[in-house]
Amino acid sequence: MFAFIVRRLLLMIPTTFGIAAFIFLIYHLAPGDPATVMMGIGSGGNMSQGADVEAKVEAFRIEHGLDRNPVIQFLDYIGPFNLSRDGHPWFSSPYGERKVSELELPDGSVAIEGRPLRIEYLPSTSEADRVAMDAERFALVDPAGDEASWKAAGGALVERGAQALPALLTSLYDLRLDVEQQSDAIHRVSAVLREITGHEPVLAKSRLDEVGLYALIRHWFGWYYTEGGGSRVRNTGEKPWGGLLLFELGDEMQAKTPVAAELWKRLKVTVPLSLLAVLLSYLIALPLGIFSVRHQGEKIDGFITVVLFILYAIPTFWAGLMLILIFGKTGLDLLPVLGLHDKDAQTLGTWAYLWDTGKHIVLPILTLTYGSLAYLSRQMRGGMLEVIRQDYIRTARAKGLSERVVIYKHALRNSMIPVLTLLASILPILIGGSIIVEKVFDIPGMGKYAFEGLLRRDFNIIMATTIFVGIMTQFGILLSDITYSLVDPRIRHD
Repeated sequence: MFAFIVRRLLLMIPTTFGIAAFIFLIYHLAPGDPATVMMGIGSGGNMSQGADVEAKVEAFRIEHGLDRNPVIQFLDYIGPFNLSRDGHPWFSSPYGERKVSELELPDGSVAIEGRPLRIEYLPSTSEADRVAMDAERFALVDPAGDEASWKAAGGALVERGAQALPALLTSLYDLRLDVEQQSDAIHRVSAVLREITGHEPVLAKSRLDEVGLYALIRHWFGWYYTEGGGSRVRNTGEKPWGGLLLFELGDEMQAKTPVAAELWKRLKVTVPLSLLAVLLSYLIALPLGIFSVRHQGEKIDGFITVVLFILYAIPTFWAGLMLILIFGKTGLDLLPVLGLHDKDAQTLGTWAYLWDTGKHIVLPILTLTYGSLAYLSRQMRGGMLEVIRQDYIRTARAKGLSERVVIYKHALRNSMIPVLTLLASILPILIGGSIIVEKVFDIPGMGKYAFEGLLRRDFNIIMATTIFVGIMTQFGILLSDITYSLVDPRIRHD
C-alpha cells in the first residue's frame, strides 16, 4: 500500500503540469484580448476610445508580460526561474514598448525612427557610475555651461563607451519637449553618440529643421532598439527565483493583491460551508438509500424515489432564488439571504456572532445539499440492491439472521463502494466551491473568486484556482482508492 501511495503521489507531479499547460493553452486560445477585458474595455479589444486608451492597454500588456512569447510566459509561470525584468540574470527580457518604424527616403534609402523613452541603466552599472553619468549628462546639456565644461562632460561619456548610451538617450528623451530652445544641446548629445557608436544618422533633407531635430532624436532611439542592443536587456537579478515550483501564484493583475493570500481567505469561507453540506448529504442520503432498499417495492419507496428525482432535477440557481423569495424579506422574512454576516456583525459578542453566521449559512447549505443528497441516496440504493442479490447474502438469510443484521453487517460494506467512488469529487467541491450558490447568495468563496477571475480574464487567478482544484481532484481519487481497500479486503493495490 505504501509503495502504491508513493507511486501515485509522484504521478501527480507530471499530471499537475499537464493541467497547468492545458489551462494555459485554453486561456490563450480564448477569443478576445485579455488586456482590454481586464482594463474594462471589452472582450473584443475595440480601440475606438482613442490613442490614450490604446497606450494604456499596451502598457498593461507589457507590465504583465502579455506581449511575450506564450512559451516564455508559461515557463515564467512554472518557474523556478523568474524570467521577468527583475528576474534571473542568466536571461534577458524584451522591451515591447520600444517601437521602431521605417521611413523610405526619396533616394530609396530607409531612415529608422524609434519611440523616445526613458532608458534605464544596464543592470551591471554600479550606483557610483550611475550617479557620475547623471552628473556628466546634465553638464553636457546645461545651457549655462561653457565650451570647456561641455567638452569635458562629453569626453567623460565617450570614455565610458556603450555604458553611457542609456544616459545620453535619456537626455534626448528629456530634450524632446523643447527642440527649438534645446537645439544646441541636442546636437551636442548627438555628437557624443556619433563618437561612441561610429554611426552617422540618416535623415530626410526635408526634415532638417525644427521637426528634423525631433526626427534626429527619434532616429537615435530607432538605432538603439535595432542595432544598439536595446531591444533586449539582461534581467536585473533582484528576484531571480519564482513560479509555481516555488509555490508562488503571482498577484492579481488589477488589484495587485497576492493570489495565494486571497485563496487562503476564500478557502476559510468555502471549506466549512462545503464540508457541512457534504456531511449533511451523506448523513441523510446513506440511511435514506438503505431505508429504500429495505422497503423496496412499497409505496414509501416509490414516494421517496419521486421526491428525490424532483429534487435532483431542480436547477441550483432556481432553488437558491426560490429560497431567497420564500425566507427573505419579500416572503416570510425569517432568514438573511446575502453574505455571511450582517454589516455590524464585528461589534457582536462571540455567541451573537455565531448565531448571526448560523442564520446566514442556512439557505446556502440547503441549496448545496439537496442535489447531492438525491444523487447519493440513489447511488446507495443501487449499490445495496446489487449486493443483496449476491449468494453470500442469501446464505446469511438462510442462517436465520435478522434483516437488520444482514443489511448492516454483511451488505453495507460492499454496497459502499459506489458511494466511496464519489469521494474523488468531494475534495474539489470543498476547494472549488459552488459558483452558482456563492453568486446567488453573495458569498465571498472560491467559486465566486474563480468566476470573477474568469470574467476579468485574470491569468493568475484562473491558473491558481484551476490548478488547485486539479490537485484536490487527484487527492480525492487517491483517497477513494485507499478507502476501497478498507471496506473490501479483496481489493489490493500492490
